Amino acid sequence: MPNIMDEYILFMEKCFHKYLKLIYGDLYDKKLSSRYIEAYLNIRYSNYLDEESKAVSLSRKISKALDDTMVSLLKEFTKEKEKNITTLKRFSSYFYNLDQLYLLESQKKAIEKINEDRKKYLNIDDENFINDFSALLREDIKSKKDYLEGFGSNTFYLEYKKIDKNEIYASLSNKINFPEIYSEVAINKVAQKDVVGEDLTAIKFLHICNNIAYDLIGCNFDKTYYSYLPDSFFDKKTKLSRIMKIVDNPFVQDRFRIIITYKCFNRYKSYVTEYMRQGFMFGIYLDDTFDYSSNNIELLELFEKIFIVTSKYYYKDMKNSAKIKDRIISVDGVK
Repeated sequence: MPNIMDEYILFMEKCFHKYLKLIYGDLYDKKLSSRYIEAYLNIRYSNYLDEESKAVSLSRKISKALDDTMVSLLKEFTKEKEKNITTLKRFSSYFYNLDQLYLLESQKKAIEKINEDRKKYLNIDDENFINDFSALLREDIKSKKDYLEGFGSNTFYLEYKKIDKNEIYASLSNKINFPEIYSEVAINKVAQKDVVGEDLTAIKFLHICNNIAYDLIGCNFDKTYYSYLPDSFFDKKTKLSRIMKIVDNPFVQDRFRIIITYKCFNRYKSYVTEYMRQGFMFGIYLDDTFDYSSNNIELLELFEKIFIVTSKYYYKDMKNSAKIKDRIISVDGVK
């Protein structure tokens, strides 16, 4: 299964290297370029620099990250690299304008400014530069759009239910027209069979990751997605590893919460806590196996959201628990 965000970020790394290579020609330094590209991408797709900068705009966070990178590189390398390091900082500041999914006027202006800076700071003048850069950018934008649109489907789509202001629960639906002889109950029974359910979960996770990619590209950092992972995956290590690889990306992990049942957590606690250590975040659905006790409530603090059916006898008590009351979500069930 592909990891959409990993592959998209890898493609963007290659794009920025191409742009810098076109700008610098024989003066291009891959090692130095990589440091600036990494600094940019880490901030651009997480919108996070440090706690002090939380309220600062994305563009200012990127600018500070690039400044910090330049300072570090100037300390690490000898004087002969100084010009390359400082000019790379200047050209890296255009990444944000170039990093779009559509061809915009701001990109045209950025290329023109890059051309002016190239003449001024690198003493390189090429009358074909603007046309060559524009053609390269158009080609890369088309490749990005084709890649992301390739994960779209005429058969399956996500349905959403709002959990909180910027938190949504995602489930998979389809546009398949079944013959009338098949009842909805019969169709749902087939979908809930382990093998079919696992395949549908993989499709669902891919759709969610694709949506997250679009969100981050569009600088929408507010949404968080929640979705259910069937217990059956934990009985099959290979399948579990494959499904988790789909969402094994730090930018996706920031925006996605995997819901498991209490029964699953209780049986596979070591697996779940190990995935938590790797950066995955979970929500938990309290099924009939949950035993209401102080020890079990402490364990629930591991989870970002706790999904409870309101008819449960312990629902009101847990809603009044200071430690977890803000994490509780009322539901009819998960799928």
